[in-house]
Amino acid sequence: MTRLAVMWVHGVEIADDRFADTSMNLLREEFTRIAGVDADEALVLRTAFWAPVYERRQDKLLRRMGGQRAEGVFDLLDALGGATDRGSVAALLGLVASGLVRNLPGSPEFHFPTLRWLVVHYLGDAISYQAGAVDRTLYDRVHQVLARSLHDLATEAGPDAPVCVLAHSLGSVVAGNFFYDLQVAAGLHPDGSAGVAPEVAAELGDTPAERGETLGWLYTLGSPLALFAQRHPDFGTPIAVPHPELERLHPHVGGEWVNVWDPDDVIAAPIRPLNDAYARAVAEDRSVAVGPWWLGWTPLVHPFYWNDVRVVRPIATQLAMAWHRLRVTAG
Repeated sequence: MTRLAVMWVHGVEIADDRFADTSMNLLREEFTRIAGVDADEALVLRTAFWAPVYERRQDKLLRRMGGQRAEGVFDLLDALGGATDRGSVAALLGLVASGLVRNLPGSPEFHFPTLRWLVVHYLGDAISYQAGAVDRTLYDRVHQVLARSLHDLATEAGPDAPVCVLAHSLGSVVAGNFFYDLQVAAGLHPDGSAGVAPEVAAELGDTPAERGETLGWLYTLGSPLALFAQRHPDFGTPIAVPHPELERLHPHVGGEWVNVWDPDDVIAAPIRPLNDAYARAVAEDRSVAVGPWWLGWTPLVHPFYWNDVRVVRPIATQLAMAWHRLRVTAG
């Protein structure tokens, strides 16, 4: 029986492959409650953990910048970052507090190590990934990770399983590029990118799901897409969500692209105003106040999107409706 396939694509500062554990559990709970069906019977969940593509280079850079004595500090920051992305407020406060430390013993000129760690991860990931415009090596290695996750989803959920993607921060740019390349390969964007690299294609089977034809739901969370769109004339061309083939494969199953942003998150922004194509492609720029109330008025809300029920519940509702429609059309 075909199930719904759900993929989580993380952003920067991730060093823990359990980054989506809290979000997955929350989606399971909400889906089961709304659909009246055990989520494990209806959904197949996978992460696309692409951080290791850059991790070794970034660790080497930080060691060279801060010296060997800084390694333990950076390991601690990695652990706090991973816990933050699983929704830990205490870990986030630990990161904030460590940002006040000006220097480390033994590294007197390496000032503000936490802020430098953030810069290396935040800017380093973005710079390295976008270098793909010149040298596609790292760009394609990241996309190989997404391709393997999509292959796993198609194998377990079904070759024509409808696909939902939750993409946070830089992950929304990564997911957008990955599915855009698939759509270019299918001829949807004739003036688009170079398409899917051979090493990425090698990770994918020849199924509708792995060709991106069953992409139905895209939720960009805390997305910097508006910033990255500056690279393109008139801010570029968005991907098609849902994919035009989805209606043929699964009539009336639905689909939407919703961009979720918190006005206090300085990384995120609405994307429908970018141009007419985005206004047509994106169903809604959904403003949601995320994070605990006492932190929700600050830019520190950025890590909390997919761990917040106010974000996840509408997604679970859409998937619950899709599941019941899928059963009707299949039966």
